[in-house]
Amino acid sequence: MGIALLFCFSTVASFSPFMNDEAASRCPAQPSMITSSNLSLRGGDDGSVLKANAGNDASNAISRRPRPHVDSRGCVHHALEDAMGGGEPRGDDEPGPALIMVNYKLNRDMLRRLWARTTVKICADGALNRLYNAFDEEEERQKYIPDYVRGDLDSVEDSVRDYYKDKNTKIVKYINQDTTDLEKCLELLESLETPFSQVIVLGAFGGRIDHEFSHYAVLYKYPQTDIVLVSHKRAAFLLRPGTHQIHTSLLGHNCGLIPLGEPVANVQTQGLKWDLQGQAMSMTGLLSTSNRIRQPVVDVTCSGPLLWVCDIS
Repeated sequence: MGIALLFCFSTVASFSPFMNDEAASRCPAQPSMITSSNLSLRGGDDGSVLKANAGNDASNAISRRPRPHVDSRGCVHHALEDAMGGGEPRGDDEPGPALIMVNYKLNRDMLRRLWARTTVKICADGALNRLYNAFDEEEERQKYIPDYVRGDLDSVEDSVRDYYKDKNTKIVKYINQDTTDLEKCLELLESLETPFSQVIVLGAFGGRIDHEFSHYAVLYKYPQTDIVLVSHKRAAFLLRPGTHQIHTSLLGHNCGLIPLGEPVANVQTQGLKWDLQGQAMSMTGLLSTSNRIRQPVVDVTCSGPLLWVCDIS
């Protein structure tokens, strides 16, 4: 499966999505910030269960990791690069993506390819069972030991938890019914010193529909964090207000643009079979579903946050 899944995407501060090229060229990308709870981990380095304490200090802002390429026009480039081993190797000082596995069937081939190219691996609660069961042979299973598992741990089988604990996976128990396991993992990731370029969420589609919607919601809750949701044949990420270029050589033919979070007053595209020419989009009005990719690069300009969904080849 010759695909790559390093999605680069960002936003440009103080950038009007419909400014002309001259104005956009005067608007350099700004390093964005994300606020986080004051997270601390307590426990040993021997794989023992850690307890996470989350405070409410909204002033504790964490500087985000390296940003993707933004050209002189202020256009954000969504590049599918070498996370699956198909592109140029990264330099030693270039951070790769972080991998979060959620509780749905993990495609073994995709898991293998992503594992070697990601800097930190985190299982969301019951995904630890999925990871364990993804392999039939113990010799192969031992090659895929995550750095952390986080959640309330109500879904993790005791034998599986003990197996990974013995392999020095840090077991971080955190009970908070107001956040999903994926959100808990994102909070943990932001508290670590490990640099990362973006977050790949594996196993995001195909399970319960309420879980899938909670994954979409995370894109809107964490707009300054570069997150791509993937499964074996699907991908989704958020286009923030602005101008975007989506490089499509590693995508399938089908795609859609969904104004899931809020109505979007103006959407323009170039490179799709059915391009949008400044129409408004909303969940009770126009949606772009069953659209088709026609060009190596698709341009999208949107006045509000817009969900991009697509096949991956």
